[in-house]
Amino acid sequence: MQASPCYPLLCEPLFKPKIWGGRGLEKILDKRLPPGELIGESWEVADVPEGTSGIANGPLTGMSLRQAMEQYGEALVPAQQNPRFPLLVKFIDAQDDLSVQVHPGRDACERHFPEERSKEECWIVVHSAAGGCMLHGVQPGVTWSEVAARMRDGTVVECMRRVPVQAGDVVHLAPGTIHALLKGVMVLEIQEPSDSTFRVYDYGRLGEDGRPRPLHIERALRALRLREDAPAKLASRRQIFAWGHHESLMDIAPYRIERLSLQRPVVCEAPSAVSIVFVVLAGRVLVRQGDDATALRLGDTCILPAAVDRAELHPEGDAQIILAIPGPGPKKAAGPQVTGYNKGKGKRPKAEAEAGAGPAVRIEGL
Repeated sequence: MQASPCYPLLCEPLFKPKIWGGRGLEKILDKRLPPGELIGESWEVADVPEGTSGIANGPLTGMSLRQAMEQYGEALVPAQQNPRFPLLVKFIDAQDDLSVQVHPGRDACERHFPEERSKEECWIVVHSAAGGCMLHGVQPGVTWSEVAARMRDGTVVECMRRVPVQAGDVVHLAPGTIHALLKGVMVLEIQEPSDSTFRVYDYGRLGEDGRPRPLHIERALRALRLREDAPAKLASRRQIFAWGHHESLMDIAPYRIERLSLQRPVVCEAPSAVSIVFVVLAGRVLVRQGDDATALRLGDTCILPAAVDRAELHPEGDAQIILAIPGPGPKKAAGPQVTGYNKGKGKRPKAEAEAGAGPAVRIEGL
């Protein structure tokens, strides 16, 4: 019998050693890291030339996400123009300050960097040590010319906004935003499937070859967009239901992100044939689909393929789960619907999220 992707796919992460990494993913998320390595990133869902995650359950066990997309692309992500999975999802553990960076957007890639890919990111803070911060954008009144001069003389950090963060904070990193994650902060990063990064400052660190790591200042300046009035941290609207609560965290063309805090089971329905990435950030959740059941614990990630239109989420006690829903690209579609209905308990109160990137997904109490 031929293998089929019509079940929740438990993801096997790809671990990435980094000069600023450590063992925090092991301590906080209980990740089984390779011994003796400083791991900075855990690529939970990845299908990019720089690396691919794997599948760890069911008939596709041992297959990479790249292989699954090649063989079952329509079942995973229908009508996908790009043959690769449309999201890159990772945990980042900053045991030291990350370099100051700029990522290109779609326009910059089309005009200046045809070999690069747009990289729009969202950070959800998983853990922050006392005093944990990030650098996000520039201070009020700082001009493009000043940023350019400071990039070239190595003082760009002095004109950037330093923003304190704590667990649960949500940060939007629009393409062109100059930024850096700082020591002591761990985030879940959801982004377009791209590793295009222009480094502009690296604290004088040396790479494995004993030389300073390369900077990409001129390329970064072409991609740079100053948004001094853009908030670093996003406010979400929380809706309370009998099964827990729901927050719409981000709704942009490349993806939509939802946060569910579950106290009781719910059913997740995707009538529009859309793939959904689930990431557990607290507790444990059992994902049931037909006769298949996938157990997720803290830090686990799974993909609900587009061929699966219904799955039940059963929390063990209180649990928190992130839903990442790929969007159609530059065009916008209808947003998810979240209801507080519980069977046998009267009329269905319905709360529709604002229209945006993600096709319709319904969350309903069991």
